[in-house]
Amino acid sequence: MHANGSNSSGLSSIILGMVVLALAGTIGTIGLLREVAEFGPKVGDIVSFDPLDTLSHDMRAKIDATRAGDRSGAACVLDVGAMHAGGGSVVIEATLPQTGSGFLVHWAGVRSSNDPADCGASADLLLSQEDIETLAMAAGGYGVAPRKLLAHSL
Repeated sequence: MHANGSNSSGLSSIILGMVVLALAGTIGTIGLLREVAEFGPKVGDIVSFDPLDTLSHDMRAKIDATRAGDRSGAACVLDVGAMHAGGGSVVIEATLPQTGSGFLVHWAGVRSSNDPADCGASADLLLSQEDIETLAMAAGGYGVAPRKLLAHSL
């Protein structure tokens, strides 16, 4: 009987170990999902286009943006080439939970495009998370370059 009792005790230990590992894996996965959710754009983030920075020649993204408050859904174009050439920035002002992953942003710069669909020198726009991430990739990330901060403080 001792042989049988030690086998069931060993099996219980193995099952208990598997349950502990599964629980730890679940907790780790939940933590990772929370971290990933925090990597997206947030209110207050800025995407800055500096004409002095180099822009990859293969970056030709053009994004159709909807003007905020325009019931007709009028769109204008954010052309990263034109935005980079003239300089400017996009600031995330608010999230729009009713639209899923939508954001209210403010564009300010020389022009957003070189065609008639230009958003102008200043515009409040509605963009998706994917659109904002495309702009950030084209600009080299979120934020303002350190040398810009120095230039403004002098």
